[in-house]
Amino acid sequence: KISGRKDLIIDSSLIKPLERIVGVSKLRAHGVDKIYKLEKGDIPLTNTQRVFFVNSDLITVKHVSDKINGEISQKNDGNSYHIILVGRKLQSVVNMLETEGTLGYVSLFVFQWELIKLDTKFLSMEFHNLYKSLFVDGDQSYLPVLARSIWTLCIILGRPLVTIVQGKHSRVIDKMLTKMFEELGTPNRNDSEVGCMFIVDRDVDYASSLLTGCTYSCLLDEVFGIKSGIVEIKDNKNDIPGGYFLSSADEVYSQIKGRHFSDVFPYLSTKTKELSQTKEKSQTMAIHEMKQFISKELSAVTNFKKKLAYHISACESIISHMGHRYEGLQNAEQNILECRSRRETLTYIEDCLSMNICDKYAVLRLLCLMSLTQDGLFPDELQRLKLQFFHMFGYQHLTVFHALEKAGLCVEQPALLSTEVKGVNLANKVVQAVPLPTRRSTFTNFAQKLKLIPPDGDNYELSNPTDLSYVFGRAYIPALCQIVNQICKKEITIEDLPKILANCTVKNMSGEQQNLRTFLIYIVGGVTYAEISAFQLLEKLTGCQIVIASSSTINGNTIMKSFFQQ
Repeated sequence: KISGRKDLIIDSSLIKPLERIVGVSKLRAHGVDKIYKLEKGDIPLTNTQRVFFVNSDLITVKHVSDKINGEISQKNDGNSYHIILVGRKLQSVVNMLETEGTLGYVSLFVFQWELIKLDTKFLSMEFHNLYKSLFVDGDQSYLPVLARSIWTLCIILGRPLVTIVQGKHSRVIDKMLTKMFEELGTPNRNDSEVGCMFIVDRDVDYASSLLTGCTYSCLLDEVFGIKSGIVEIKDNKNDIPGGYFLSSADEVYSQIKGRHFSDVFPYLSTKTKELSQTKEKSQTMAIHEMKQFISKELSAVTNFKKKLAYHISACESIISHMGHRYEGLQNAEQNILECRSRRETLTYIEDCLSMNICDKYAVLRLLCLMSLTQDGLFPDELQRLKLQFFHMFGYQHLTVFHALEKAGLCVEQPALLSTEVKGVNLANKVVQAVPLPTRRSTFTNFAQKLKLIPPDGDNYELSNPTDLSYVFGRAYIPALCQIVNQICKKEITIEDLPKILANCTVKNMSGEQQNLRTFLIYIVGGVTYAEISAFQLLEKLTGCQIVIASSSTINGNTIMKSFFQQ
């Protein structure tokens, strides 16, 4: 639709997803001359046509509008401007452009991509700002886009026999999906490749996103961040190149991505020895054997060596970043989950603040995890920790705690007695000091119902895991993975779910008891690599088929960053 030579200016958050959809060569073939990142500074003007490829939010479009107004004021009114909005064209965006006086100068387009395949049976919309939009800002404008992506999946795979919906935003999506089936059509096929579909909000199981994962892919994401299946490791010491694609096509990554980190180095060491043996063998080959080796095997061996070197260097970088605090962090998280050693945990959090053991995001994750598992923190504890946090990181973060409280992530525990009753402070101190077995939190009840915290067991090999808790060092099983696990093993039925999950909706199209073996899991707000690894292990253990889809990947750091003002 936009013919001729043009400059393409891309929102930085959309660069990696766009790389997954269309390559630079294809953009060049369609007239794109120069590609620039949308930044605060001036953008060089090389063509009279300017195409902005941006998210459909007011802040970003206001930034674009300011750029256009700036160029128009410099008498570049011969330029033509086009804005491609990813997701939807909101009326608020149109109104803002009109108010800014740029609406008459621009052509507006909408680009709505579908789920992007990032790995085997893992699809993502790659909307990395969606968690903030939904759970922090309360902006539901992207929900129709998510509903459309589920509708597309249903058209391809068939309408699921059973649909399970849990969470405020997921219920809205389910209503939109029903309307889309009425207005846009239903699958032509009578059968379905999906027995059961889950549409679930991220806040149904916050623990899985706040805990530190123990698999290789979890720690890569934890330390460096994985966006659109691409990890960028900046480590001059190990000379690691940036922008590495992670997928099962990489034979090294496919073998180690779901392994517990303690089992990754032994595997890489074994493969390194095998390479050395191949090299030694090649030195004693006859001429005809050498020719065959060069023509058929050398290229593959060289590529394998590069991949092996990359992942060894990545492991070393993870250890240098996490090694000094990993064991203490794991111990604190396990204590929090099991609601034990409260004083020891608080001391560890205070040490993290005073000795700079962890960054501000890791500290907040521990606070939020403690609040979630114990129905809030005692007022004096929270006030003391907040004060230490502000002293360490600055009082400009006052709004962060307000936002966390509003989201229900970090709250004060209700006082044992009314604050008007004399001696309330003493009573609360007694509660903190003396464990009361009868005081079980909402989280503890939920975890016990689903058996999310495994009992202590001997002779458990993390190198050969047999239960899903290995992704968190046997401390916790991701809730959604456990529900699917129990359905597969027929320990619970779909009719039991409303008793376990409050406000859970179950739709059974046939009305009959189903033998469910194929699942589509759609998590609204982001899925963690720990959950992905747990689902992949579940496939191996049970033989069921599981497709994972989400608005994006997420971890505890990205969740905490969502509460900071950018």
